[in-house]
Amino acid sequence: MRKLLLFIWILIIPIFFFAQKTTVSGIVANAENQVIRILAFDDFISEKIIILGKSSISGDGSFLIEFELKDTIHAYLDINYQRSDIFLEPGKSYSIEVKYSPANQLESYYDRQGLVFAFRDVDPEDLNQLIWRFNEMYNTFIIENFNHIVNLHDKSRVTKFREEIKTEFHSVEHPYFMNYVKYKMADVEQFARLKGKTVLANEYLDKQAVLYNNVEYAFFFKQFFQKYLITSSQVINVSDLIIVVNDKQDYRIIMDSLSSVPYLQDENFRELVLLYALKGLHSNGTFKKAGIMEMLNDIRLNTRDPEHRKIAANLLEKFSKLSIGLPSPDLNLADEDGANFTLKDIKGKPILLTFFRSKQPGLTAEFDQLAELYRVYKSGLEIISISMDPSAADMQSLIRSGKYPWKFAHFQNNPEVYDLYNIKYLPLYVLIDVEGNINAYPAPSPGDELERVVMRVIH
Repeated sequence: MRKLLLFIWILIIPIFFFAQKTTVSGIVANAENQVIRILAFDDFISEKIIILGKSSISGDGSFLIEFELKDTIHAYLDINYQRSDIFLEPGKSYSIEVKYSPANQLESYYDRQGLVFAFRDVDPEDLNQLIWRFNEMYNTFIIENFNHIVNLHDKSRVTKFREEIKTEFHSVEHPYFMNYVKYKMADVEQFARLKGKTVLANEYLDKQAVLYNNVEYAFFFKQFFQKYLITSSQVINVSDLIIVVNDKQDYRIIMDSLSSVPYLQDENFRELVLLYALKGLHSNGTFKKAGIMEMLNDIRLNTRDPEHRKIAANLLEKFSKLSIGLPSPDLNLADEDGANFTLKDIKGKPILLTFFRSKQPGLTAEFDQLAELYRVYKSGLEIISISMDPSAADMQSLIRSGKYPWKFAHFQNNPEVYDLYNIKYLPLYVLIDVEGNINAYPAPSPGDELERVVMRVIH
């Protein structure tokens, strides 16, 4: 019997330590039938967004989200890309009140204000409360002392502030919070250049645990190693780096070069630095993207670290998403009559997707040009205009005008449509060929250039 109980306990331990139900519930005003989501980065290098949980907001504004969580993390509350930071711990329940502004949805992705929320039951020892208190102190310190620490390099003020932090949080032992503070202060020393690079590395990176889920560790790491390969000629000069990436496509050569750095002796940490460096090189036109993709795939196949395997896979996915020649993401939509359909239901013609919002300035002028294009090419082209309006009723005036005789649809307030097509601005045009693959992303706005692009795919 004792052996049986021991066996059951062994089975339970991994569940207890590695997956616990976490709950976020509460009230959102002015958001009936919208979707509230809990988002997080799958890893801090690729910054791939994953959905931990989501819930429709009921008529009375209430919602409930439940999900499994293994580690304490930094996450986002999200309603239609209005977001706010929240810190979540495995096994805990959070009750919040959220302020949502529907008018904010009409702004572009880059101009939207964040969500505002408050905890309904305030626990001063909760991680969120601790971080908010610290951030308030930190922001005041930076505002009042910026000139002294950045321009005059006054270390004494930083030392004094550290003592104030110790006094304020003397009884706090929360490991996530302690590391949050540690690396927030490390970044002060970094951006104010109060310590040299090697000293910072020895104190905060070398022989230290990699805190994959700590947002301030991640920020410090990325600031420290920003453009590291192309600014560290003592490690590898740029001309040699170009040859390695564009011709040899062998990541081990760069790993060997990095091993000359005293604080990069740990092979696993060195590999993490390389993954971050390859991400940066991908956006540098000097380096062939195919070479970077090849090296990332080699790391994915050969690394012994499962976290690094995930990072490499996420980077490959990120760099391939919406690429020319790859399958277009399918969408579940509702047409102007409320009937559901998917993009895969449209067969035999290329598709020009237009994501729009009805009351945008200049939209009707663009659609008038689109109507002329459609008149000429409608026998060989399908146009689907997808309304990103809060309500399907908002697009009815465009439909009833009779000027735009193609298919209209509504995104059904599904925020994942934004994710699938990486919609950061509206209107957005995407051309899909007859096989269902991306032909142009983003496609040009209506005009001569769009016509030339459309002619490529019409048979």
